Amino acid sequence: MIMSERIRIAIAGVGNCASVLIQGLQYYGKDDTLPGLWHRVVGGFRVSDIEIVEAFDIDSNKVGLDLTEAIFMPPNNVAKYVNLKSFGVKVREGILLDRLSPYLKQAINLSNNEVSIEDIAKILIEGKVDIFVNLISSGMDKSSYAYAKAALQAKCSFINCTPSPIISNEELVKGFEDSKLVLIGDDLMSQFGGTVFHKGILSFMHKRGVKVLKSYQLDVGGGLETLNTIDEEIKANKRILKTNAIISEIPYEFESVAGTTDYVDYLGNNRVSYFWIEGEGFLGSPIKIDIYLKTRDGPNAGNILLDVIRAVQFARRNGYYGLVNEICNYGFKRSPKIMNLDESYQRFKEIYLR
Repeated sequence: MIMSERIRIAIAGVGNCASVLIQGLQYYGKDDTLPGLWHRVVGGFRVSDIEIVEAFDIDSNKVGLDLTEAIFMPPNNVAKYVNLKSFGVKVREGILLDRLSPYLKQAINLSNNEVSIEDIAKILIEGKVDIFVNLISSGMDKSSYAYAKAALQAKCSFINCTPSPIISNEELVKGFEDSKLVLIGDDLMSQFGGTVFHKGILSFMHKRGVKVLKSYQLDVGGGLETLNTIDEEIKANKRILKTNAIISEIPYEFESVAGTTDYVDYLGNNRVSYFWIEGEGFLGSPIKIDIYLKTRDGPNAGNILLDVIRAVQFARRNGYYGLVNEICNYGFKRSPKIMNLDESYQRFKEIYLR
């Protein structure tokens, strides 16, 4: 069944993910038969049903600009894939409650940041927002929490694409559930990025009867998120989250480490992921994989974001409130009850891709 309603969304963080989301909305909104779109219909909704009505950022170089202009302002470095037409949304000043990493502080020009949770909630209410999508930088846990609280006050569902621990906050989860809203997160997983690729290789080895012994994944990139992640505290937190997501793919313990290792400015929005995996086959015969993957960070998020947004709207319309595990597992590294790749996709398909 194809739905006829619009999905009104707001975004916090006008960075590279926001850029591909907006370009994808205009590109596939006109023609969803064009190559590259993973699922034309999710939960009865097409891409053309999604409408961005509000946007927030803390960079004064973006605040006040038309959203279709702001997404191309430095330090954003996603390519211009689409000649965009303005849809009349200007970037508003966002919330900042955290210490910025030295790298992020050097990359942006801070606005005045005298914005409260109540200010954001009022804007969301006036904009009749259905879903608030959190796309701010890693390491901004207090700000992410504040945006979630604003969504709750405004009666919006909330998608946390950052590594900030939102879905483990029992108070928030209960608040969204009691308000008959959907809460999804944490840490968006790319369509074909390092984490899902790593999980896929391990899953295939396990299915073929290979005993996985050790693995590691090293990521190097040139986007703002990578620059921010080389802050030692943020790097450590991301490493734990990524590693836990990867080891969950195999039903036994093995040694694994995964994380960002460095920032290389001339890579731009590109990311290089290196994988080393050791396994054991028949008669203890050694099997080793030594491989690297080159991708573009921004576009890798596009399909997942479009799918998750549409699934969240369907879930709310059909009485799934609070944490919706099959959406969390489908699109995020941290989820309430972890499933492997095959199980998570099958569950998502059964409910949202009928």
